Amino acid sequence: MTTTGYSIELEQMSKSYSKKTQVINKMNLSVVPGEFLVLLGPSGCGKSTTLRIIAGLEAPTGGKVLIDGKDSAQLSSTQRSIAMVFQDYALYPNMTVYQNLEYALRVHKVPKQIRQQRLAKILASLNLTNYKDRFPAQLSGGQKQRVALGRGMAKKSKIFLLDEPLSNIDVQLREKARDEIQRLHAENGQTIIYVTHDQQEAMALGDRIAVINDGKIQMIDTPANLYHNPANLFVAQFVGTPQINVFKVNYFNHQLIEENGTVVANLANYQAAGLVEDTDYLLGIRPENVAVSLKAANTDFPAEVESVVDYGRYQQVTLRAFDRLELKAVVSDWPVGTTRNVYVKLSRENLLLFDDQTHERLDANPEARFVLKGGQRRKVEA
Repeated sequence: MTTTGYSIELEQMSKSYSKKTQVINKMNLSVVPGEFLVLLGPSGCGKSTTLRIIAGLEAPTGGKVLIDGKDSAQLSSTQRSIAMVFQDYALYPNMTVYQNLEYALRVHKVPKQIRQQRLAKILASLNLTNYKDRFPAQLSGGQKQRVALGRGMAKKSKIFLLDEPLSNIDVQLREKARDEIQRLHAENGQTIIYVTHDQQEAMALGDRIAVINDGKIQMIDTPANLYHNPANLFVAQFVGTPQINVFKVNYFNHQLIEENGTVVANLANYQAAGLVEDTDYLLGIRPENVAVSLKAANTDFPAEVESVVDYGRYQQVTLRAFDRLELKAVVSDWPVGTTRNVYVKLSRENLLLFDDQTHERLDANPEARFVLKGGQRRKVEA
């Protein structure tokens, strides 16, 4: 891929609408030229506002936005070289689909033959060829969103900003549109910032993902590291489907003890960084790291199967242990429809431990979660 995109830097960038309403709090972010960065977070966390400030549609109340090393406040819209796809479409109502897509290319005097070739490709990829002569009022919400997406694709800008561009598109077309965005990124080398609340979409698209909550970046890293090595409990719970299991435990005599029973025993050969005897922690375990068996072992605890949901390629099993502890496990060969007593084992190599008060993860080391006594490291694969 040839990189043609601009770098983007946010330096202590803040946005407030009043003294009591701070949307973004001293955000620092560095996006390298040609990177595909996803801003991921719940509704109201500040991700769309961040995108609008980068686009120059809103001004920060503190800090700076640098585009290609220059203060964006001093740059014209042409110098910024930004294309943006809005969540609310922002189509010209008096123009057809084709005219909406073509408008920016005509303004920038792109030759007619190149315009036609580029737009024919985009129309086909977004299933819009048969609608090219319709006006926005004659389109469904999903069709309008595809037109808005195509308009951003048509303009080969240095920076491409997308605000929830696939939220109203049917599932089948969403995957096709996602593939087209990735293909265009590979071809054009634009710097892309993509806003979504859908963590699966974020994991599929981003070179890196910035997880945002309450106007602050909680963690920014590759999809694999966000999933396997979350910096805190919020990231661990927001990334991953089914959601991670989390419950309170007490560390005592090399064991992790839930209120009514031991859930992880025989940790004598492991030393998790910072663990203090007789102290409460939050234990996180991904459902695929919960093993379910019909036979007991020394380190297992009993549980009862409450429900099984069959997704075809895997089954999601909901378990209840010690009368009150609910766990979800993902298995691939569960006999669907059965209800029975089972035994559970939590993978020690994949335990995630969080401070009970701050919710920061202990031993947030990308190389290993647990250190074996004697100085050897047990590496966790990404």
